[in-house]
Amino acid sequence: MTTNKFLSRRALLGGAAVTGSALALQACGDDVGPVVPNPDIPPLNNLLAAEYGAIAAYSAGIPILEMPPTGDPLAANGPALGVIARAWQTQHREHAAQLAATVTAIGGTPVAESSITFTAPTGFTPSVRNVMVLACNAEKAAAIAYNQAVKTMTAASSRYIAANIEGAETQHFVILYTLLKQVVAPNPASLISMINEIAPKAFVVNVGTATNGLSSIADFTYTA
Repeated sequence: MTTNKFLSRRALLGGAAVTGSALALQACGDDVGPVVPNPDIPPLNNLLAAEYGAIAAYSAGIPILEMPPTGDPLAANGPALGVIARAWQTQHREHAAQLAATVTAIGGTPVAESSITFTAPTGFTPSVRNVMVLACNAEKAAAIAYNQAVKTMTAASSRYIAANIEGAETQHFVILYTLLKQVVAPNPASLISMINEIAPKAFVVNVGTATNGLSSIADFTYTA
């Protein structure tokens, strides 16, 4: 009986010690403030919203390219440019998917595409050139926004995906800029035949297991 009483007292004391420790831990836990959201979530969501905005802008502009207004001086180039616009819109969807996945991975809730609407800017009237201007301005703004966002992000993974997309936005801008400045003259037949070679990839470096980055494109070879 004595032994049993001794063991019982020891068990009780041990239980009291455990309970005391648990209460102490709980008390410490009560002093801990609320979980702070990952600081990269807002800038990533802002970029995601911009991608959805670009998708919406292309949706508004593509019908104009495919069926230019009567008398449009660039009407002959419209359908070919429309094919390019659809390809680039698909790239923006790839960007949005990666950004949404990144936001989710760090504990955030991606902004919904349905929350983003497109409103034509002041002075915009339907024409092939104006759609090109709309896209060019948007791609330039996106490239700058990505660059500005990169310097505010804390995680290397966030900066990596943002910089990876920034290069693609810059490609789009440069191509549209050279067309609008008439550095190169678009040829409808050439545009259609070379559609897969005009800003051919959505990212600078392959994302995941896909060959969706410039890193998957072979270098040119020198001629003799």
